[in-house]
Amino acid sequence: MKINMLFLKTILLSLIIVSCEDPNYPDSVWDEDDAGNATPSISSVEPASGAFAGIDTITITGQNFSDTESKNLVYFNSMLGTVIDASTTSMEVVTPNLVSDSVQIRVAVEGAFIFADYGNLYSLTAAVLDYGPFDQFTDIYSLDLDREENLIVSMDGSPNAEFWIVDTNQDSSVWSGSLAKGSGMKLGPTGSVYFVNYQRYVYKDEQGTPKENTEIFKRLNGNATDLDFDSNGNLYAGGTGSTIDVVDINDDGGLTSGVTEAKNLDTLDVISLRVFNNFVYVLTTTITSSQAIYKMPILDDSGSLGDLELVFDWSAYSNSESTALCFTLSETGDIFVGSDSETEPLTYITDGSGSGFYSSILTAPISYMAWGNFQYLYLINRTDETKRVQRVDTRMNGADYYGRP
Repeated sequence: MKINMLFLKTILLSLIIVSCEDPNYPDSVWDEDDAGNATPSISSVEPASGAFAGIDTITITGQNFSDTESKNLVYFNSMLGTVIDASTTSMEVVTPNLVSDSVQIRVAVEGAFIFADYGNLYSLTAAVLDYGPFDQFTDIYSLDLDREENLIVSMDGSPNAEFWIVDTNQDSSVWSGSLAKGSGMKLGPTGSVYFVNYQRYVYKDEQGTPKENTEIFKRLNGNATDLDFDSNGNLYAGGTGSTIDVVDINDDGGLTSGVTEAKNLDTLDVISLRVFNNFVYVLTTTITSSQAIYKMPILDDSGSLGDLELVFDWSAYSNSESTALCFTLSETGDIFVGSDSETEPLTYITDGSGSGFYSSILTAPISYMAWGNFQYLYLINRTDETKRVQRVDTRMNGADYYGRP
């Protein structure tokens, strides 16, 4: 046995010697004298306080980076960011969709043998959160919030429709039973929910009541899809009847009393309606599916409306390749449009120009939206697989909702 092992070792040694002397054997790629390119270093990351995951662009400052973007690799833990601009001392990097308060940032530069490690752990926070207990089995249609940031959601359940309330700890319970789901809803000044459901009625529900207590509050002049209050307490409603009605919610004269046609829109049907800065804004469509946002001035305390003024031509902007489903406004009058666009489900419009907002992490369709009381925008994302409410940190405040108690 010992003789066989000795024989095998002799054969292997002979093969190694022969292979080393083979003139056709390739040259070694290792150069023991090559120290590589200069080792990169990181001196600072801005913003220093952290960034939104998957959205924000951060600035990494240091030394010995490559001025060719593709030759720099920036790791956030094990995930790569996207380098969009680079010099030898600075890089602009889009963060990956990694939510963590303990992110190690490392930079690898082509030709350098050693990574650069940032000395401090970095924080990446979520700009968009799934909010509440909703899933594919909860059929959600519209929502609003009170002044305490409690979320009220219209649910089309089986066998009964309901309103649910979700508090700021995301604990949920039934707010009330309901006769029907709400295509649009608003909390009124006394805490009641006013809602419409594509029909010629405004409905009213009170907290803690069964569906039998849903009040068919007022009969409108046309079918209504959405509604909103102005600063005088007038309630505007519009839909497929090509009319906007103004409702006096304090009128107790009967089903048709206190309802006035504020505007005949001729061929325009209303998809979504909002009040802002003494104007009524409407997202409209025509029989040919041409979509646009218009506004009308509120002329007096009773809610009379002035002439239509075009604000934004959605069909021209989208080349009629997507359908706008809802809209709302920020505190400064910028417009957010939710749509079924796969590439731009939320569009941000400022000074008449539109662009995608958080397009890398939001998904279509966005069917309904409402602001909280500060920078959070709450939206409904309904697909065959997912029915959810999402809370979006927009870093800007929303326009006030006048009906909230």
